[in-house]
Amino acid sequence: MIDAGRGALRHCRFALWVLLFAIPHAASAQGTTCKYVSQLPDDCIGAELRKYDNLRNARYEEIDLVAKDVIKKLVYESVYNTTGLNGADDSGDSAPQDLARNVDPKAIAKKYQALSVWVSPPRYWTIDWLADRIGSVRNFSGLNAAWMGNGPAPAAMDSKKSAASAYRFAPVPRTAAEGFKKGTKIYCLDDPKGRTWVMKSYTDKVASGLTIDKLETLGDLITLPPGWKFRVVVLDKELVLVPKSGSAAYTQDDKENIYDLTGPGQSNFSP
Repeated sequence: MIDAGRGALRHCRFALWVLLFAIPHAASAQGTTCKYVSQLPDDCIGAELRKYDNLRNARYEEIDLVAKDVIKKLVYESVYNTTGLNGADDSGDSAPQDLARNVDPKAIAKKYQALSVWVSPPRYWTIDWLADRIGSVRNFSGLNAAWMGNGPAPAAMDSKKSAASAYRFAPVPRTAAEGFKKGTKIYCLDDPKGRTWVMKSYTDKVASGLTIDKLETLGDLITLPPGWKFRVVVLDKELVLVPKSGSAAYTQDDKENIYDLTGPGQSNFSP
């Protein structure tokens, strides 16, 4: 049980059920996240609808366990996220360095019989809130993280951290709703196909010293391909991202900041 607080996880069952039942195919999309069978813990079972508030600039890490479905023979990943844990209620930092530095992917893979384990660099949310089904909390070398979904693993896990994946369309199953409040400053990429992507998190791993206050001038730091544009928008109404079919897409820039697709079937409007 996680107490409410800054960056904390809190129950909002009624509001979330209203939100999810208003989305066609949401229930079936949620069901697909539990469809894998392997030696990994089945932390999807018993997952509950919860909501994180006050996430903006909260620090987190993601830990992905990769396994092969013994029935379908497909490689997939179970995603765990530290948000709301490890003292984040007080500090807003759910991946404090004194804990995160001890995370050992090889030891985790051995413990859970995973094919491999991928640990993200420290990231900082730019969204204001997030709602999804949250499963069991696991301890990874001293760092707690909660199950937040299953999905097909990338053809190469290195693609998650490779500059070669920058500015590419990457489909992903998603049941989460993500929100930016009215008045929030958001950071957008416009691609040559007329699609708009909104930043959901940033990292200072590649761009050392990058902070949320410096994102407004990120366009001077990143290298955009022909036809791409970076812009900053102050929202005059709340932006909510909910993939109606259970399928979303993301991209990243060449500094490994992550952006989600907006537009029809993905959000209430495109900024």
